[in-house]
Amino acid sequence: MNFLSKNTVGFLTASRIPNLFIIGLTQFITAYYLLDKPISILVKPNFLLFILSTGMIGAAGYIINDYFDQKIDMVNRPTKVIVGTTFRRRLALVSHIVLTFSGIAIGFLIDPSIGAIHVFSAGALWTYSVVIRRWLLLGTLTIAFLACLTLLLVMVYFREFNLLVVAYALFGCVIIFIRESVKDIISAKGEVQFGILSIPIVWGIRGAKLAIYLAGVAGVAMLTFYLLSIPNWHVRYFFFAMLLFVFWMAYQLANADKMRDFKSIKVYIDIVILAGLVSMLLI
Repeated sequence: MNFLSKNTVGFLTASRIPNLFIIGLTQFITAYYLLDKPISILVKPNFLLFILSTGMIGAAGYIINDYFDQKIDMVNRPTKVIVGTTFRRRLALVSHIVLTFSGIAIGFLIDPSIGAIHVFSAGALWTYSVVIRRWLLLGTLTIAFLACLTLLLVMVYFREFNLLVVAYALFGCVIIFIRESVKDIISAKGEVQFGILSIPIVWGIRGAKLAIYLAGVAGVAMLTFYLLSIPNWHVRYFFFAMLLFVFWMAYQLANADKMRDFKSIKVYIDIVILAGLVSMLLI
């Protein structure tokens, strides 16, 4: 594999293209199903550029996180390290800069409010990779909030407040917090060597499980309130079924004591995230 093709593959892998596709799809579905916007508006260049700019900020965040996490990843997942192996570090840094400024520029071109939020998001992702992720709880909360922000951005774009979008954003925030907490448990071996003060490192596995349970209770409470307030029985049945899966997942977490157990739970959480996306189609 030559230099160009090797680094192109590295760039695409580090950018997490499948994740970016899901983010873009989520924003599209939010606009179409939750805000009830017609397809004719959603296929216009302006909205597609909005999704593209969000994806650029997200890709830049993934790349810069891999850039600063290279040593940690060499401990936790040496066979999956991209930056510094198939993707040169200098090119990773240049890619981050180009994606960040392009995303911000497109955001300001669309709407100054979108551009300003992109500036905040890009700054938060950089700060997270360099500093914040080393602080107890704040790093996990930062990622959860930024994930929530991708949904709220759709309301900013259309200048329209919608309680349903807020409910999905808050539930997504809780789920991402839980997912990141589980990832911290899986990554604790490498992170402890580099001064990362994640929940499992400071509070231990039991403390991390407790934090996940507390977040889960908050998520279930919000979900229950949402189910009681929406008169759509298709959505209610769907979420009632999902609640059973969540309770089963909580039971699995209680009995988890090996890394493969926590990796399985991370997969279960991804299923819940995907189920949340599918539920929008029932609105």
